[in-house]
Amino acid sequence: MSHYRNALFLFAVVSLAAGCGSSDPPPPFDDVDVAGREANPDGLAYPTNDLGGTPRNKTTPGKRFPNLSFQGYPDSDRSNGLQVVSMADSFDPDQKRNKLMHFVGAVVWCPHCQAETRAMAASDAGLRAKGVVTVETLMEGPDGDRPLSLVDLDDWVADMHTNFTVLIDVEGRRLGSVASLEGVPWNALIDTRTMEILDVTVGEVTDLSAYIDSGLTWVASNGPRP
Repeated sequence: MSHYRNALFLFAVVSLAAGCGSSDPPPPFDDVDVAGREANPDGLAYPTNDLGGTPRNKTTPGKRFPNLSFQGYPDSDRSNGLQVVSMADSFDPDQKRNKLMHFVGAVVWCPHCQAETRAMAASDAGLRAKGVVTVETLMEGPDGDRPLSLVDLDDWVADMHTNFTVLIDVEGRRLGSVASLEGVPWNALIDTRTMEILDVTVGEVTDLSAYIDSGLTWVASNGPRP
């Protein structure tokens, strides 16, 4: 192991001496507010009442997740550059396209975020077949020495082999306006019929299948909140 570390150090020194420029940090992402969509793909207006970040508590309905809009890559497709993604895109009262949203707030430096994201990528095809839409937002980069950059987002999508929608939310400015971000990953299960938050779980979901199935089971067994 020491030989391996010494070899890495020597490579880094040689690369730096060669003036490769790898030490130059990428520019911070200019995370400006973007104009999103106020209606879903069918033209139905997104709910505007009882918005918030509180999940359902037994018989007490959860708040409706606000119609936040981000820049990012729908389905991790980078070929068209950054696109605007709104929560209204997944609002589906008639369940024509989906039944449940798994929304995740993550940071690049967190190993638990990395592990959960890899599990999400591995199971995405099967979850889509069940009517699950997965959306992840990146809030911080690989360390605390520099702000989140577009390079970090691109590297995350490539390194994690994501195939779901991945967005950028510098310092959690949007998600933090809704939720108390006391830890990451921040997971929420959202009923796409009404955008009611069914559950919030802070920390890595180690049994992703069971977690998602719990949301799908609730949706299948209960009518939408009024």
